[in-house]
Parts: sequence; structure tokens; C-alpha cells
Amino acid sequence: MKIALLILIILIGVQVADGQAISSVVEIVTVYSQNQKFYLRSVPYDNEFPTMRGTTSVYQKGSETPIYTFERGFDSVDDDSNNLILSNDGRVIFFAITWEANEETEGLKSVTIYRDGKIFRSFTETDINGCDKDKERCSLLYSNFEEVVDREKSGLGTKNYLKVFKPGVNEQEKFLSDFPIFSFDDTVYVVDSKKKVHFFDLKNGDYIKSETFDNVFEQLKKRGRFTKTELTRYEAPLYSDFPKLKDGRDTHETLAHILGMKRASIVGEKDEQYKIYSFRIDSTISRSGDLEVEKIEFWGGELPRDRIVQFFKTSRFDVSAIPLVFAKWNLGDKYFYFRKKDNIIARREKQEELRENRKELEKRLTLETINGVYIPRNLGECFVELDKLLSEIDKKEIRAVAKRDDMVRYHMGLGLWIRNNWGLWGGSRLQKYFADKGIHHPDDMSGIVLDHYYDMSGIVLDHYYDMSGIVLDHYYGTMKVGLTK
Repeated sequence: MKIALLILIILIGVQVADGQAISSVVEIVTVYSQNQKFYLRSVPYDNEFPTMRGTTSVYQKGSETPIYTFERGFDSVDDDSNNLILSNDGRVIFFAITWEANEETEGLKSVTIYRDGKIFRSFTETDINGCDKDKERCSLLYSNFEEVVDREKSGLGTKNYLKVFKPGVNEQEKFLSDFPIFSFDDTVYVVDSKKKVHFFDLKNGDYIKSETFDNVFEQLKKRGRFTKTELTRYEAPLYSDFPKLKDGRDTHETLAHILGMKRASIVGEKDEQYKIYSFRIDSTISRSGDLEVEKIEFWGGELPRDRIVQFFKTSRFDVSAIPLVFAKWNLGDKYFYFRKKDNIIARREKQEELRENRKELEKRLTLETINGVYIPRNLGECFVELDKLLSEIDKKEIRAVAKRDDMVRYHMGLGLWIRNNWGLWGGSRLQKYFADKGIHHPDDMSGIVLDHYYDMSGIVLDHYYDMSGIVLDHYYGTMKVGLTK
């Protein structure tokens, strides 16, 4: 299943950000019960995954009238993923999110069980496998792809992919390569990364028990099967701008006129001299052209929120770009930018904004905390704060990195967190610390922190708390990174 996701990313192009992926295609998913008497059809309302936007209907075979329908789309499903399962009476749906589950949100936890269209049970990964994320790396599903599959002979990354095992792979590992999750006779079997099998009863939606895989393999090996799944693929409706109004008028220009302002742009130099008022809207458009505002955020100055929301709620928009099969479609985040019509006033506002920004920057350069996050004063304090932030397994893995250059793997994970939360872009005392030493780009700053945290982790990771920042600064001042006093 994870390999199927990888191939999907390679073949059709998928962007990954903030725990979600965005694909250029969307799929209507049809899944059959094992006895073939019932099936479900899930129609998405967006091209993100995992999300819950969409509608799912359950049918009896031979009927086009659903037994029941509920608001929930099921995604991250492939024709061999086995992670979406329908019971033999059509009443229970088992869904496992095996990649980027959101354990804080009902419906997006690692396992959710629906009964008659309503959430009946839900489980986090830890609920199921008992994983202590601070001390170990573990996952909901057992995955042995790298160990058992011959990439080259399988044609990984091509449309002709066909799994070929490496020589000497035993029967158990071959079975687990195909069936870390499957259902048989209204029982779902989930094998986690510790090779524990977890049993779920589809008749009533309950968790049954857990067993060691080695102990139950003989009874399971003849039960492994792929759930009958059909995927109908569509190009995702992609909007570079907000849809036009139904009468053909440009939405951005029309709203600017209503507000008595001018449409502005943040691309190029045209409007750099003016103060920009902006907002971001996340909304879902229905087949009728009506719009449901899910979220709206303003910044850069006051705009009439109620008036803007009313405009979106009472207007009708063009839906011609959305395939007829989708009753709704989520437009995602769209941005609107405006400025005052009077150029002189707009320039004057910009100058005042710049003065306020300079004051705010000067203030940020002295703050001990920003947005509730402690800001290190120097490189030494960065190490201390990272030790507080990182789990034992995180630190263990950093110690195991082969060489300093390999710390680049953390650039878009831990490095991104450092840049965003320690004020390396927006200004902070840590940014000033680096700037005073001739380091000006946030990427370079976070890189230095990560590189030397790696160096320190191999030297005195467990013993440097008593060392002052001054001593650490002096120690790293000898390194050729522009950090000399």
C-alpha cells in the first residue's frame, strides 16, 4: 500500500505539505463486501488527502438507490491497499489511514469504524500497537518493501510495475508484503510494525484481540485477499484564481468595486509602494454555484468582514470547470488583495506600515518568547532547547547519522520548524545573533544549528547542560562558519 502511494506520487505528481498531500487527480472509490452483496461508492469534494470532504453511499448489489448516504469521503485508497473495507451486511465500514493520520481529529485517526454512516469506534495508532513515539519508531502497518522487493526487476516507478521478490525471501515476509492489512469473513486483520496482528469484528465494529504474527500465520496464510476495489479517476479541478461569478464578471474585481477599493497584486513591483489589504478564504462550491465559506482570515488592515462574507454567501459562481460527477468542490485557500483607490493615501499608509514594522522588528529582536516559544540567545542555547524539544528516538537517530552533510535530510522538517518558530524569517534575538556574525539567510542559520547540534550530539550530548552559552560560542568560534566573536 505504501508502495502504491509512492508510485502514485511518481506517476501523477503529488505535492506534500503540512501533513497533507495534494494530487492533480481525484478518484471515486468503489469497494465491495466480501460476499459481493453490497458495495460503497465514495465521491470526494477535494484533491487533498487525507481529508473527510465528500459523500459516501452504500448500495445493495443490483440497486441504484442507496441504502444510506453520509457526508464523508474516503481517500488514500488504492486497488490493493485493503484499507477501506465494507462488512457483508453493508452496515459497517472499516477505514485505516496508514499515512499522515491526524490522531486529534475524529474521522482522521489511524482507524475509524462507521456503523450505518456514523462513527462507531475510532483508534489512534498508539491505541492499537502501544507505540511510545518518544522512544521508538513504529507504524500502524508492517512494511518490508525495501527488504524483500527487487526494485529494478519490479520496474518501480513505471506503469509496468510488477512486484518481484529478492532471492531467499521466506513465505511469511512474502505474505506480509501483500497483506499487512486484509479482511476475511467479516474479520479485519491489521499487522503492525512489531508483527503483532490486531483483530477487528466487522459484524459489530468491535476490536477483538491481538496476537503475535508468528503464532497465527498458519491460520491466516490462506485468508489473505485483496478487497475488490474500483477506482474511477478524474482530473482535479484546479483554479489559479477564484471562480468567476455566474454572469461572467471577475470575482476579485467585483468585490474590489463593492468595497470601494482597487484590486492589488503582490507579484511584481506595481503595488509595492502601496499598503495592501488582504484575506484568505477556504470555501466549497456546490453544483448550483452557491458557496459555503469554511474559513476566512484577514491581515494587513481592517476590511469589512461581514460585508465580504455576505458577498460570497449571496453570489453565484461559475462551476463549469468542475466535472458533473462532483456535487460539490472545495476550492482550497484563495487569496484576495486590495488597496485604497487614492494613490497618495495608499502610499502614505504604506510608509506608516513600514514605520510600524520597523518598531515591531526592533521589539522582536529583544523578546525572550515569540508566540509562546522560547527564543535561544545563542548557538549554545539552541542545543539546550533542541534537547528539550526532541524525543529520545529523535536524538538517537541524529547520533546515528553517518556524517554531518547528511543532516540536510532535516532541512525541511526540523530545520523548517527552527526557521519558523525561532524567528529566523521575521526577526528575533537569535536571528540578530547570527546576523551580527555575518550569517544572514535563515536557511544558513538553521543549517548551522543542525550541523553543530550533530557535532555536539556525538561529543557531549548528555553532558553539556552545565556549559554556558559563552563557552559554547567560544568553542564553535573556532569552526569555519562565520561565528567567530
